[in-house]
Amino acid sequence: MRRMRSQTSIERTQWHPKRVRSRNEKSETMKIPHRIVDAHLHLYDYRQNRHAFLEQADPGYEAFIGNDERLPRRYLLNDYLADIRDHNVDAVVWHEFLSSDPRREAEWAQRLAAASGLRHALVAQVDFLDPNLEQVLERYAALPRVTAVREHLVWDQANPLRRFAKRPDLMRDPAWRSKLRLLNGHRFKCGLEVFAPQLPDLIRVIRSYPDMGFTVALMGWPLDLGRDGYANWKRSLADLAACENICVDISALECIFGMRWSVDQVYPWVAATLETVGVSRCMFGSHMPISGLATGFPELYERYGRLIDTCSDAEIDELFFGVANRWFKPA
Repeated sequence: MRRMRSQTSIERTQWHPKRVRSRNEKSETMKIPHRIVDAHLHLYDYRQNRHAFLEQADPGYEAFIGNDERLPRRYLLNDYLADIRDHNVDAVVWHEFLSSDPRREAEWAQRLAAASGLRHALVAQVDFLDPNLEQVLERYAALPRVTAVREHLVWDQANPLRRFAKRPDLMRDPAWRSKLRLLNGHRFKCGLEVFAPQLPDLIRVIRSYPDMGFTVALMGWPLDLGRDGYANWKRSLADLAACENICVDISALECIFGMRWSVDQVYPWVAATLETVGVSRCMFGSHMPISGLATGFPELYERYGRLIDTCSDAEIDELFFGVANRWFKPA
């Protein structure tokens, strides 16, 4: 990959590169992908699966998204296809959506994916301390399009509403860690969704299972967007990059930087991710429909194109298609 632009100073607690176009400035060299495997989206229907945060105002949801942004109560493939307009989406990676019954949600998703005519991979939800975990994994293994599982482990020390893990030390618990061995009998990639301060614990888990593929969500999900936070996150990113069994998902930027995020704001973080981890292990996703509250799909992919306009055509194809296609194996 060609060298990305250098990073320099702090301004209002945000780390900025020396020269990035303003959010309104168009680039003649903006790179648009010829084909896309959307590495991160959600499809759901409140009539088929219960998602409590869609039914009424939810403080936890608002802690991540904001109190003035509401999702539709259903978002299905036809809605997504209408939103992507003329972009060539070849396949999608459909992530579970915090259903009250994750196994039922996965089985429903499998039926819809099989009937859709579009290639799908499904990411199903697990709890590694579930006493029935072996049976859950067997049920997922019977669904051909489930190629990955994930557990929500985020724990914000400062904000109790931004916590999904049962406790902050879960990844250090030998009983929890031992359950990951059950994945060895399956084809699943493993996603453990954490915030940046939790990355040292995550890295120790990843090193313990060198033959297992781990998806690192949201670039490691930075919380502190100031100078110190950037430096600490980048050190952890370098440790992650030393693990050969990882891929990094670049998506849901609105959850990290807010609904009004700009190319200027996120460029140093994306550039550091690509330079440190490498384009052969990074993949872009839309995070629709949540990202639709911030930008919409066409505007989002235009911004992605501006973020990586120094990349070659081959690198663009890797980031938007090749990596997610190999990693999740949509069918």
